Amino acid sequence: MRTVRFAEDERRYVSLAGLRLRGWTGALVHRLLGSPDRLSVDPRVRAAPQVRLYRVERVEAAERGEEFRRGHTRRTGGPAADRGERP
Repeated sequence: MRTVRFAEDERRYVSLAGLRLRGWTGALVHRLLGSPDRLSVDPRVRAAPQVRLYRVERVEAAERGEEFRRGHTRRTGGPAADRGERP
């Protein structure tokens, strides 16, 4: 899956839009990642609000965690939905 990525200060970042493409919700971002690692000017619309960027390493580490998998499964209607359980 392609994600929106930015490269600044020799590190790779994922924007909030990129996180959403990866299956993140606003609540998961707030709970697992907290504050963004960097704020940047939107390269497409300079007058737009700053883009919140999260380091790719932190995002990938959080995605390997159990809490992300539980939250992601609920959102996508994974195994719990298949059994008719409420998320």
